[in-house]
Amino acid sequence: MADIVIRIQSSGPTPEEPRVRHGDSVTFTLDGVVSAEVKFPDGTCLSNPGPFFLNNSTLASSNSTNSVTLTCAPDKYPFQVILPDAKHGPGNNYETKKGGLDVTTDPPEDFKKK
Repeated sequence: MADIVIRIQSSGPTPEEPRVRHGDSVTFTLDGVVSAEVKFPDGTCLSNPGPFFLNNSTLASSNSTNSVTLTCAPDKYPFQVILPDAKHGPGNNYETKKGGLDVTTDPPEDFKKK
């Protein structure tokens, strides 16, 4: 089981599309932005489907940790990161960045080396 950290930055999530496996822990954390909302519009592979609302008011609210479910199908699970502090034009046109989780059943790199 691996711990994957996705950093939410003004330029978008990093890494943009990490490879994850069943049972991996995935943490979304703020990095240089005040707040963000993470949503999976087409469904998710995480134990908590979200959306996740992150802000810098406390350490606990600045990240969200979930695990990849053991029953999710290997596939790509796109997500959106909405940055309410970065508005475009008139109204509430918030900046939206895209990312995704690539669920694989490939063995971890450590096993491939042996």
